[in-house]
Amino acid sequence: MTGRRKSEISMNPHTQVLLVVTITAIASLGYIAATLLGIPVIAPLLLYFPIILAAYWFPKKGVLFAVAVGILEVFFVYFSRMPSVPDITFAVTTASFYVLVAIAVVISSLSGGLKEREARYRGLFNSSEAGIFLVRCDNSDLIIEEVNIRGGTLLGCHPGDLVGESFLKYWDDPPFLNSLVHSGSNPISVTQRESRITLLDGSGIPVLISGSNLPGKMMVLTVIDISSRKVQEEEIQTRNQQLSIINRVITEASGAQGLDDMFGRVLSNMMGYLDCGYGGVSLFEEGSYRIATQYHQGDEHLFRHIQKASDGSCAELIRSIEAGRSLVWKSDAGGETEGPCAGIVVPLESGKEKLGTMYFLSGDARGCSASQHQTIEFLAREVGAAVSRLVLTQRIHEANHQANLYLDILMHDINNANLASLWYGDLLMDMLTGEPKETARKMMDGVQKSRAVIRNLETIRKIQVRKNDLRIVSLDMAIQKEIRFFPDAHIEYRENGIEVMADELLGEIFTNLIGNSIKFGGPAVRIAIEANMVPPDIVEVIFSDTGPGIPDDLKRVIFRRFSQTTPQSEGKGLGLYIVKTLLERYGGTITVSDRVEGDYTQGTIFRMTLKKASR
Repeated sequence: MTGRRKSEISMNPHTQVLLVVTITAIASLGYIAATLLGIPVIAPLLLYFPIILAAYWFPKKGVLFAVAVGILEVFFVYFSRMPSVPDITFAVTTASFYVLVAIAVVISSLSGGLKEREARYRGLFNSSEAGIFLVRCDNSDLIIEEVNIRGGTLLGCHPGDLVGESFLKYWDDPPFLNSLVHSGSNPISVTQRESRITLLDGSGIPVLISGSNLPGKMMVLTVIDISSRKVQEEEIQTRNQQLSIINRVITEASGAQGLDDMFGRVLSNMMGYLDCGYGGVSLFEEGSYRIATQYHQGDEHLFRHIQKASDGSCAELIRSIEAGRSLVWKSDAGGETEGPCAGIVVPLESGKEKLGTMYFLSGDARGCSASQHQTIEFLAREVGAAVSRLVLTQRIHEANHQANLYLDILMHDINNANLASLWYGDLLMDMLTGEPKETARKMMDGVQKSRAVIRNLETIRKIQVRKNDLRIVSLDMAIQKEIRFFPDAHIEYRENGIEVMADELLGEIFTNLIGNSIKFGGPAVRIAIEANMVPPDIVEVIFSDTGPGIPDDLKRVIFRRFSQTTPQSEGKGLGLYIVKTLLERYGGTITVSDRVEGDYTQGTIFRMTLKKASR
């Protein structure tokens, strides 16, 4: 019972019965003496004491006890009939009987209500999931007056052993304490303040404390253990950090333009996540474990220190880096060395191929947690895949560069050969007559078709290679330049001073359209080109010819690559594909229809749109 207040000692029912009987016996002797001495007014008062105690301790039985005592009192007075007893005693005795019963009934009722409320309070008090402490403010100290079962469990003690102890022995939160203790007579309440309880063994428990002042320098504190909530919050925070670093690293890796750019960003993010001083990457030569390239960031002194080590755990770290082997490492010397105290090595892999290793060093002996290790291993796989993509992209770029170089050389040499063939062909045509001259003309047509193919290939390559960098171009100049390449053709065009947004390839549209009209319509075909403004900023260009036209079933496919207007058509079907591709590049459109509605044999109309240039 050490430390338990005297007033809290619970008196068992047997002791209470013995005490009531003893007091009743003493009061009865006093009553008899007072009655015999002729003091009838005072005598009944002596019986009030046992009646009050019995009614308070035993609410229902106390009333029966009061009735029994009253009846015995009446019997004693009426049957004793002693000469010395005055007549007034009989009246007082009768009145005393009713008073005793009334007192017993009132006290029994009050006691029953109090005990019921106390039982209810005790039930709530002891069954609460929160620790409840009733404390007394004593010279800036908090003395525990009462504590429930949960409060005792929270502090690791029996509730009775905590009575009389200072609550500040387990908790010290000056701002909260001052707001409660020094609030004077004004009641103040503080709810759900996050704090910490320190146990006797030195361990701590995160808690939520609510406090409120009570009259008489008393205070009630409610303490809720939030250890499990804190664990969940830390897990959520860890997961959020993992998702955040994964998102950042994957974004940086996927958006990088090269290995230098990627590793600069990736290492910076990972070092911030691990809170370490050095990060590095070693890439192997293809097909071997020889280190070909290294990237690093941070304090290089940490890495140079482990490079100098010939044995011990530092040597193991170096071997893991060189072999592409995963390792979570801590220095044998702990925190007594100037070099790194902890590190992590993870392989960079793409599928089953090891590309290299990624490693991080720290001067802090804590090292990385299991969740950080798991995250870094996952990111290493993503970075490995990004490295493979960048290397493959670089190889494809180099292959494209070589292919374009070979294509440029090939087209240049073929064009030179074609120009020479055309020059000699012109001389030959002047020298020949009759059937030999017709043969020479067919040869010249073949050379011209070869030039057209080379020109189309060059145009397609330029479209794919060059950026869509549009500028202001004169529509008149672009069309007139192409018309000059067809001096024998019948072409009508009236200049209008319109400017459009395009580039130097704009003329290829009209070269291909004019060339197709002449090829399929023959020398006698007539061509008309007209340009008009369509408010607010559209230019419509109408190209029409009197050629053989295009059947309806072919109109839907002529703009596709390798499409031809007739099965007997010569060429590769690239002309109209190039036209449509260039117009889309400029933000325009093209449609085809019959020059004479309903009769495709009367010629064709191409309607094109371009964007008007604004200065």
